[in-house]
Amino acid sequence: MNGSLMKMKFNWGTGIFLVIVLFLGLCSWFFIWSQNIPLSFVESDYYQKELRYEDKINEMRHVASLRDPLWVKVEGDFLNIHFPADLAGKGLSGIIQAYRPSDEKLDIKVPVAPDSLMSQRIPINLFTKGRYTIKLSWTTAGQGFFTTKEIYIP
Repeated sequence: MNGSLMKMKFNWGTGIFLVIVLFLGLCSWFFIWSQNIPLSFVESDYYQKELRYEDKINEMRHVASLRDPLWVKVEGDFLNIHFPADLAGKGLSGIIQAYRPSDEKLDIKVPVAPDSLMSQRIPINLFTKGRYTIKLSWTTAGQGFFTTKEIYIP
């Protein structure tokens, strides 16, 4: 064979062609890779909740009008939630939701069930290390209450 046929000339046209092919290959790889990343929406029923947002605002105002504050703290092996003493003996019912923004599979829901001192303890081993938004929603005497608190589980 002729030695000149074995040699490939590398010129501007060849370089531009290789860059375009490499770019298109990278774009294709990125598209395929991104399709395999799990997509987790903040909340699946976001639109329905948005329609009821005015009710949530009123429930937040009810919490703000209480004389004693509601607090949420991580203490030892428990997440402690202390409800205001104003609500003692009024029969609270509702849900405590620990919302994990990074992964909805780590969300936790617990019914509101304070003891006689208006405290509720949730074992820390139910949680995974990281940031949570605690959403407290409860009713008592026909009045709704809602608040959120940010916590970090060590």
